Amino acid sequence: MAELEDQALLTSPIAPICWYRKVDDTFVVLNPNDNPEHLLSHLNSHHSRMQFTMEEESDNKLPFLDVLVKKEENKLSTTVYKKPTHNDQYLHFTSNHPLQVKKGIISTLTRRAKNICSTTEALETELSHICHVFVHYNQYPRS
Repeated sequence: MAELEDQALLTSPIAPICWYRKVDDTFVVLNPNDNPEHLLSHLNSHHSRMQFTMEEESDNKLPFLDVLVKKEENKLSTTVYKKPTHNDQYLHFTSNHPLQVKKGIISTLTRRAKNICSTTEALETELSHICHVFVHYNQYPRS
């Protein structure tokens, strides 16, 4: 994938301002004057069995992995994104799993929030949500 990207970007008529990829998701920022359809068409012309698709921002929200990116006053702020189908179901506390596994789930979600949230308010909101979900829906003790 990296080789295909490198070749496509070297020959592209459009030079992205930034290009970030993780596994099969790519976050790209273009100059406002550039047409994203031209870049998409160029990328799709490089390999017959590989096709790129595009999601554009909507309501000033940019889809990018599990991150919600908002443009405000020429700044990007990020918070954890949950798909509309997400139902807050995690391993129930009474399930027959080692306590370390249960702690690990909370630790992972907390670390993800700390890494992704760019503002104190977003982090506090996400940590509060995690606490609420585990205590009220999954019967974890508050401690």
